[in-house]
Amino acid sequence: MSIRRITLSPRLAATASLVVGGGNIVDVGTDHAYLPAYLILTNKIPSAIAADIRKSPLLNANDTAIKYKLEKKIDLRLSDGLKEIKPEEVKEVVFAGMGGTLIAEKLRECPWAKDGNHHFIFQPQSRANELREFLYSNGFTINKELAVSERDRCYIALDAYYTGEVKEYTLSDCFLGKLPETLEAKAYLKKQLDRHMRKYNALKKRNENVEELERLINDLKGFIYG
Repeated sequence: MSIRRITLSPRLAATASLVVGGGNIVDVGTDHAYLPAYLILTNKIPSAIAADIRKSPLLNANDTAIKYKLEKKIDLRLSDGLKEIKPEEVKEVVFAGMGGTLIAEKLRECPWAKDGNHHFIFQPQSRANELREFLYSNGFTINKELAVSERDRCYIALDAYYTGEVKEYTLSDCFLGKLPETLEAKAYLKKQLDRHMRKYNALKKRNENVEELERLINDLKGFIYG
């Protein structure tokens, strides 16, 4: 690998593609800081904060910064979510590799997340529906979603802005979001459909209400099979 190039995984490449660029970012849960390093090396951003709640990932991030001669452009920050990040330090906020529930929790804890001056990029590893539900009900507007395949798994990435507009949503909105009708998105939702079919059958056996779940299943089938 060239000293001036980083090849991102499909998951991180999708996340990187949603970054608008031109200003500084914070990469929350940075691990090796591959994403901010890539964005700096490709001249998409001038500098970045690589933040993590643990010291060991920041040591990995420091190794990346040294390897690519980015010590002056990547600020390593020990931070629980956005607690140690000042709003004026960044224009864009990236959460990649966390569960959707945890991302929502970290957004809820951040006093400046709703100032309307920041662009948010998310790559939830799980429970994307819970992240979407939080965004809809807290005035965030989802701009775009992507789905990619990596090592026999499907991942999604999405970006959002705080607009103050609280969206009325259904269960289907939380699971479908703004996913494009691609093979990767259909593969991702096929796993969701299988899981919800098992839940549906279990609830039916117990004679419980399955009306909302049935609507979700029909919407998932419509997206996947047309």
